[in-house]
Amino acid sequence: MKHVLAVFRKKNMLFKIILSYVLIGFVVIGCFSYAVLKTVSSNMTQEIVETSTRMMNQTYNTADILLTFTYNYYSQIYLNNEYLSKALNGTSFNTHDIYEINSQLAGFKDTNPLVASIYVYNYKAGIVFNSAKIFSKMDHFYDRGMADFLKKGDLSRSGLFIPRTATLSYSSQSNKVISENYISIIYTRIGSGEEQNSMVLNLDQTVLQSLILKGNDAGPNKMMIINDQGLVISKPLAWSYDDTSTQQILSEIVHSASPRGEMDQAVQGQTYRISYVKSDKLGWNFIVFTEKNQLLGKVHTLQNFILVLTLVSLLMITITSAFFARMIYIPIAKLLHKIKTNTEAKDKAVLNEYDLLDKSFSLLEGKVQTLQKDFNQTVPMRKQSLLRSVLNGNINRNVEMKKAMENLQIGSASDRYIVCVLKIDGFQDLSQKYDTVDISLFKFAIQNISEEIVGDEYKMEVIENGYDSLDFIFNIGTAEEELTSVLRRIWVEIQKNIKSFLKISVTVGIGSVAHQMEQMRESRDCAYQAVLYRLIYGTNSILSYDDWIGAESREYEYPESLEKQMMSNLKAGDGETLKEYTSEFFSEMMAFKYYEITHSLTQLLIMTIRAAKSMSNLEQADHHLEIHTCQQQLWRLDTLEQMEEWYMDLCNQIIKLRDQESKSKNSKTVAALVEYMKVNYLDPNISVDQMSHYVGLSTNYMRRLFKEEMGVSVSEYLTTLRMDKAKELLVKTDDPARKIGANVGFENTNYFYVLFKKHVGMTPDHYRREHKLETLV
Repeated sequence: MKHVLAVFRKKNMLFKIILSYVLIGFVVIGCFSYAVLKTVSSNMTQEIVETSTRMMNQTYNTADILLTFTYNYYSQIYLNNEYLSKALNGTSFNTHDIYEINSQLAGFKDTNPLVASIYVYNYKAGIVFNSAKIFSKMDHFYDRGMADFLKKGDLSRSGLFIPRTATLSYSSQSNKVISENYISIIYTRIGSGEEQNSMVLNLDQTVLQSLILKGNDAGPNKMMIINDQGLVISKPLAWSYDDTSTQQILSEIVHSASPRGEMDQAVQGQTYRISYVKSDKLGWNFIVFTEKNQLLGKVHTLQNFILVLTLVSLLMITITSAFFARMIYIPIAKLLHKIKTNTEAKDKAVLNEYDLLDKSFSLLEGKVQTLQKDFNQTVPMRKQSLLRSVLNGNINRNVEMKKAMENLQIGSASDRYIVCVLKIDGFQDLSQKYDTVDISLFKFAIQNISEEIVGDEYKMEVIENGYDSLDFIFNIGTAEEELTSVLRRIWVEIQKNIKSFLKISVTVGIGSVAHQMEQMRESRDCAYQAVLYRLIYGTNSILSYDDWIGAESREYEYPESLEKQMMSNLKAGDGETLKEYTSEFFSEMMAFKYYEITHSLTQLLIMTIRAAKSMSNLEQADHHLEIHTCQQQLWRLDTLEQMEEWYMDLCNQIIKLRDQESKSKNSKTVAALVEYMKVNYLDPNISVDQMSHYVGLSTNYMRRLFKEEMGVSVSEYLTTLRMDKAKELLVKTDDPARKIGANVGFENTNYFYVLFKKHVGMTPDHYRREHKLETLV
């Protein structure tokens, strides 16, 4: 027994480590199991709430995005399409006009699977154009419900999206009708008491709910959508909502004033977590039913698994504690032996293991704290912190500030100061080329060069107080001589050396004289305002606030006439004239103040982007032509000269995009014309006038456009089609050549013979004999 106790006393840390492992393992595993078993139900409930909320928000957002995109897309068509404008504003239409308009509506419908049909009501002509391509007068239109709604309904109070059940009668027999659930959008110009021509967009509710509920109707979550009148728009399959409890819940949600909410209710004998959100825009209520009991099986399974895992873990901890404690103790024992040897050499008292560790770590902690304190109290860091606070106006106790500046040998209360702000030119390009560490090295090098040149002439402190700038504080003492020229001489030398060694340029702003320490912030603000005029005077400049404040400037007047000339030439695509007016506009800016320049350039940029978008569909052609993107690019530049060059590049890009879109449109027109000829070239009555009418162009312009795109004239291309068909018939049939000529569109047989010989180099009969002989061979 004594031997065991002796071993325990000698290796008390080892046994304590083993015992601590075992106890900690039991306590941690026990507490963990208890906490999990107690909280798992609440966690699962939270998971139900989060899942319901996530599903509800996803459904709501999907519906909002689909309907908003559809509304905006067809708004553009309503406002800009020439066929719709004709359908809405025309007074008389022939059969061809009605067919073209109906075909356009059918094409618009096919671009979006959500759209079931499109109507255009023209009350003056008494016609309803529709995507079903059915010719219909106003009084006999197959969707009478919408016609009555437009005639009697108050459109200003109906909202954007109107849910309705449409009764469609496509024939004269009243019993042959179809009912469709639509969400209708009415595009019209609301008048006062008179019928307005309108476009009606009908969205299929079945397609809508399949899109927004896809993947969300499985598992314990069920989604239902009802409108503000309690009408069910969408529900899960095999879900009955006619029972009293469900109807009561739906009624409570519909009449609730809260835009969203949650509740626990029993529905059809089972407990559900019910979450809902109301959409004022759509007039709908999105409801998620989450069945709690279906999730309880997961809870029980998890509880049983945790219990088994707890028992296994406790057993493993008991077995492995001794082994791992021994492994951990070996290096600790060596460390303790070394500490004990060094400690006992200095201290005669014999210390146990814990006392040795405690004393060693206490000494180490004291040394670390002393080192940290010494580092924080170093003079340079204290100077930086104090001066940064002074320049930013964060110190109001003047007595303490002056005392601190004197203690740090920055200056006395009687000294005067001038603050200069140095900005790195082309910083945006520099920051893209180098990383943050390299930029810091550039700033450090600038500081070293400046300190080397200033030397002992002035006391100077450098503060990094901006991502692209450095603040220089000059202590000029009590001297009364002119200081601006002296500082200019110093800065010229600094700029020269920075340019030589770092291959970059800098612009410097010289602030006003601070006669007291608390005026240093004002001096810094003046220097910063001065350096902003790099915009006018260019990079690598030295700008003094005193010179700038005394300079005369004319009264601000925005050059609106120049802007109008620039926009006119931009729309006309006249790049040379536009460049002249742009140069004159930017020359006008040279006489303005900084904030007036920024205002004028922002106004010009807004008008340019607006003009660009009015020229063509440029917002879809290039996402870079957005106002916020262009503003970011513009204000990254340093000088008006750079901004003028960037602006001309922007205008040339706009003109190029407009020209590309125009060329693409011409290619589509020629392609349509070619397809028309391939279908109708056998018709002997086909003419150039018919073809020009088909593509909606004048005859001369159509001829020139076709020649430019295809390299041959319209007549030559049509003749080539007919000759190719004639050659095919000559070889494959035994019909006489005159009949073949008539079949390919030539009523005059002699003309066919002459034209065939001109194109092929031989008569039709000769061509037939030669090529039939080749076929036999």
